[in-house]
Parts: sequence; structure tokens; C-alpha cells
Amino acid sequence: MSFITAIRDQRNPRVPPEKGIVYFMLNIIPGLGTLLAAIATDDADNWALGIVQLCLIFVSWVPIVGPIILLCNWGFSIYWGFLIFAESQFLGLSAC
Repeated sequence: MSFITAIRDQRNPRVPPEKGIVYFMLNIIPGLGTLLAAIATDDADNWALGIVQLCLIFVSWVPIVGPIILLCNWGFSIYWGFLIFAESQFLGLSAC
């Protein structure tokens, strides 16, 4: 599989409920929470996604299109962090 398939299927790293909020907060910096959650769960697809998100921060220096890319990247990162958080809470509730 590839990280593009992971995005299409919205397949995010499965983390424990107590760590879900931490990774969500870390995703305020685009890709950081995704990358750390992927490393913790050994998920190569999301590891690549986190690296791509972090690298897109450097594209923000390009005039005109850079800020647009940064805002889209930041919005996607917050959304992906929320998915990680929501999935961790769902897993925690279903385990009870």
C-alpha cells in the first residue's frame, strides 16, 4: 500500500486512547503528530505522509502559492490529527 491509499481510505495510525489527544495537539505543526504516531505504531504509510506534510512546510516560502499550500497543509494536518484522536477514542470505548 502507499500513503496515497492511506489518505483515500482515511486509514490513520491506531493509538491508545490516552495518547490520541497528544498526537492531535502535535499535529498543529503539520505532520509532526502523524509522523510520531506512525513511528509509535510502525505504520509505514502514515510515516511517509508525516514526512510529506513536514516537507510541505518548506514550500511555504515560495511566493504566491506558498501560503496557500501551507494553509491547505495545515488544515489537512489538523483534520488528520482529529481522525487519529477520534479513532483512538472509538477504540478505547469498543474495548470496554
